[in-house]
Amino acid sequence: MYTNEEINLIVLSSFEELSFKQRVTLLSDLSCAEPDFAKYENILIKSLSEGVYNKVKDKFYSREYRSKILSRLDECGIMCVTYFSENYPEALRNTPCPPTVLFCKGNVKLLDERLLAIVGSRRTQPSVLKKCTSLSNELSHHFTIVTGAADGADAAVIEGAVESGKIISVLAYGFNYVYPSVNERLLKRVEENGLLVTEYPPQIAPKKYNFPVRNRIIAALSEGTLVVSAGEKSGACITARYALDYGKRVFAFPYSIGVKSGEGCNALIRDGATLARYSGDILEDFGISRKENIKVVLSEEESAALGFIKDAGEAFAPDIAAKLGKLPYQIIPLLTALEIKGLIVRLGGNRYAAIN
Repeated sequence: MYTNEEINLIVLSSFEELSFKQRVTLLSDLSCAEPDFAKYENILIKSLSEGVYNKVKDKFYSREYRSKILSRLDECGIMCVTYFSENYPEALRNTPCPPTVLFCKGNVKLLDERLLAIVGSRRTQPSVLKKCTSLSNELSHHFTIVTGAADGADAAVIEGAVESGKIISVLAYGFNYVYPSVNERLLKRVEENGLLVTEYPPQIAPKKYNFPVRNRIIAALSEGTLVVSAGEKSGACITARYALDYGKRVFAFPYSIGVKSGEGCNALIRDGATLARYSGDILEDFGISRKENIKVVLSEEESAALGFIKDAGEAFAPDIAAKLGKLPYQIIPLLTALEIKGLIVRLGGNRYAAIN
């Protein structure tokens, strides 16, 4: 199933005793797949102690241990794509800190597709979440979508693309864990229809510092990154900065002044990111012609209500009713119809906003 070089990396990545830096040191900056224990003995003993160093060395050459690692991964349905595998993404290989192993569940062939990242904050406005799902669905006709696994924007992105199977979710922990637990069913759908990827072996639990490190993989895999929401210090902005460092395209939703969940997006646009209002802005930037969607048929009253909501940005139901010369209760069926057609979203406080 795997070459000996690939097995070497899989075994080395499974050592809980070694940090990422120590693994890279043993691999001489990934120029080979066979650790030179003798060359780095003194350096590693200083950080690992002689007992731990000898334990790692003995386990690496143990046929029983190597077989046990591979068997355990196979039982869990985990496939491995290593730095020396033919299907390791070239874009990821060329980054300053490539993962030695990608532990995968699902359709590994998606790594060879055109990839586009869509990321955002856990605290995203309901209207933006709705738009995010719609946009992810439309863009999945042209790209495989790459995102994280958080609640909020990531979950909305997954919802939009998972039915098409064109979705990759990059985790910041091993497959023995699910975080956040509320997304367990959603991530199971990604595993069944798309692809789950992590650089961490199964036993590694979620740690706060792993999430920003994980974001470099999302950025590196993708041709571009769209940020749909981001606070001033959001992890989504970290992903965008990685993308810029890698020379990738960066897009961002624009926000009104004072919207906390959009401060990071506006800062990115200020610093040179492309303003993205809808999928056409992104497709045009990649030179992809946009296929027009089937036009939704609206009644005269639906068109009038939708136009008013778009012009206002957000509109209260009584104001919409007044605009149409109706009582508030009379427009409930009208607003419900626009929601079903995917053109508006209901906000808190009896307010409505247009999707596009």
